[in-house]
Amino acid sequence: MTVLMTLFWRLAIFRASPENAPYSPSLLALVLAGWFVLQLLVGSLQTALPIGVLVSSQLLSLAVVLAGTGLLLSFKGLQGRWLQTALSLVGVDVILTLLSLPLLALNASMEQSLSAIELLYLVLVSWQLAAQSFIYHRSLNVGPFLGLGVAMTLLVASYAGVVLLLPEVVTGPG
Repeated sequence: MTVLMTLFWRLAIFRASPENAPYSPSLLALVLAGWFVLQLLVGSLQTALPIGVLVSSQLLSLAVVLAGTGLLLSFKGLQGRWLQTALSLVGVDVILTLLSLPLLALNASMEQSLSAIELLYLVLVSWQLAAQSFIYHRSLNVGPFLGLGVAMTLLVASYAGVVLLLPEVVTGPG
């Protein structure tokens, strides 16, 4: 497990590429299960939304990103890279979610969110976007800026899917 977490950390800091990830469907299933448990933990640390809505929105976002990734890889004739790319994307998300847990716990203990915590969230989101850009750059054989464009497009598509199918994420419960 340490080797896997090290790989995901190296992916997050641009020192490894998706081709370094093992080609293992069972490992992807295991990492997805860990990701899901982390999403439940994140949901329990925030109070803005019911945990079911939050986890549903995260699952929908992940589905859009992984389906979009599969579509783009197929378009480029690189569908054989999907498993390693998906494992890399989910693994980086696990690492960055683990890094955000102290911020979530601190934020949950306060009545009002601190600007510094919100700024750190923005840094983590930007880091995630940069890491995804690098993964797309390597897996799709495109330039770094096109990798960023792919990451941003899939981010917007996943956000649009969540807004359309789970509007309470934006409007709030009630």
